[in-house]
Amino acid sequence: MKLVTFLLKEDLNTLRIGALKDNGVIDFSFSDLPNNMIDFITLGNQGLDKANDLIQVENNIHFNNDIILKAPILKPNKILAVGLNYKKHVDEAKDLKDHHSNNVELQEQYPNIFNKQNSSVNDPYGDVHRPNASDWLDYEGEMGFIIGKESRHVSYDNAKNCIYGYTVVNDFTIRDWQFRGPPHTMTMGKSWDTHCPFGPCIVTADEIDDPHKLNLKTYVNDEERQNTNTELMIYDCYTLIEYLSTAFTLTPGDLIPTGTPEGSALSTQDWLKPGDKVRVEVENIGYIENKIIQEPMNTTKN
Repeated sequence: MKLVTFLLKEDLNTLRIGALKDNGVIDFSFSDLPNNMIDFITLGNQGLDKANDLIQVENNIHFNNDIILKAPILKPNKILAVGLNYKKHVDEAKDLKDHHSNNVELQEQYPNIFNKQNSSVNDPYGDVHRPNASDWLDYEGEMGFIIGKESRHVSYDNAKNCIYGYTVVNDFTIRDWQFRGPPHTMTMGKSWDTHCPFGPCIVTADEIDDPHKLNLKTYVNDEERQNTNTELMIYDCYTLIEYLSTAFTLTPGDLIPTGTPEGSALSTQDWLKPGDKVRVEVENIGYIENKIIQEPMNTTKN
């Protein structure tokens, strides 16, 4: 099942959840199912069974040109991302003399986990801001997975049962802010508003035979910049769950982006600029595409 959060163009005030089907979306709001994706995920198989009944009936379908897709989960409780999780990206980072990291070797021994604030969430086709405070805007195409139930001290062998589904993520990064301070300030470089678009849907785990055999590509203005397969991840999804759940409880709807391959602008410093379009594709999940705009002056809130 491909689950989405969406708006109707004729009703922009009511968020809805549903499932993609052919050229439209089955709307769950005409049932007793929750209208919030985290609440729906928490129902587990019970929610999926009810949703499947709605899909089979094919009532309450909205066509694609009548809807606006939002991020599948507007406010994940946690976004726990992984840095340097592809060997060639590690090598790429080691070669950067301007940003050489004495801790790169250490980061190869354990997953390099950092937090993206949930205020960075953006829609799968939403505009991404190049901030007024920096021009060093970079892209990072990634596969992400969604936690389906409360999970703590999970073994590797049981980790698969904790994954609800998979999605496409672009971990946009402000590089000069990332490299401030000893050694890096990942949160400040990674958590800018609009810098975590994901979607276009959550593909439930039963539809992905092996999340570690999926092609991943990133394009900037239709030029291929990243091309890999998730089998090349250093730490696979199950290892990440085992590692993270050792420290704290994972909860339904938590988003775990699994890292980016080589090919970002990190090495070329050909930073994104207004007007650029960045597209990330993950096999069997879909794609997201975001246009870069200059941060509007009206983003101040005080």
